[in-house]
Amino acid sequence: MTPRTIITVCTTLSAVALIGCPNAEGEFEAFQDRYDTIHPSTTGAGGSSACETVAKASELDGDYVFALSASLDPKSPVRFDAKVTTKQGAKGLELSLALQAIDACDRKTLVGEVFDLGPFDVAPNGSFTAQFPPLEVTGLANPFSENPITAEVSLTGSLCAEGDSICGALDGDVTKPTKISLTGSNFRFERLTSPGSYPTEVKVDCDGTLANEKLPPKCTK
Repeated sequence: MTPRTIITVCTTLSAVALIGCPNAEGEFEAFQDRYDTIHPSTTGAGGSSACETVAKASELDGDYVFALSASLDPKSPVRFDAKVTTKQGAKGLELSLALQAIDACDRKTLVGEVFDLGPFDVAPNGSFTAQFPPLEVTGLANPFSENPITAEVSLTGSLCAEGDSICGALDGDVTKPTKISLTGSNFRFERLTSPGSYPTEVKVDCDGTLANEKLPPKCTK
């Protein structure tokens, strides 16, 4: 594969927009090998099913780690610190979120701006759909490259009283640096034992699938 061929591939595969066009043939082929073995998760049962017991206002409030698991590479999520707040509104239970990205390399430093989102309506059976406005996430949180990512996503899940997590299906698109569908993606909020103390092993979906333990290749260069 020649350098010219690599450049051509970078312009025709939208997935490469997340990782940046590599400068060496070996880097590209390494990503291609990883991409070929990806089997996107379609989990998200928690997003559409009703709860046995719906959480009450403030019951799930607290600090969480939020894993946004894109179908491109489900085990390499973008991680966020998340503060979850629920309250009883005029039409019923409401969910609000405050998100800040976590550095993809040290997995503990907060980077970029804080996104205050919501409130989102929660149905009587505990289900919700949270439609986010366009969010620009710093490249420091991108597990593939230093490129910033702009995405428009929606979360579909349920606020159940059981357990210390909120999970479900994620849909939408990456809109910058190029459009990439996020259909078939997942998310999971996992409650922290103490604020700022993020687990080494992060779960990325309702099945409890663990993210890659090893650091992304970009962090070891």
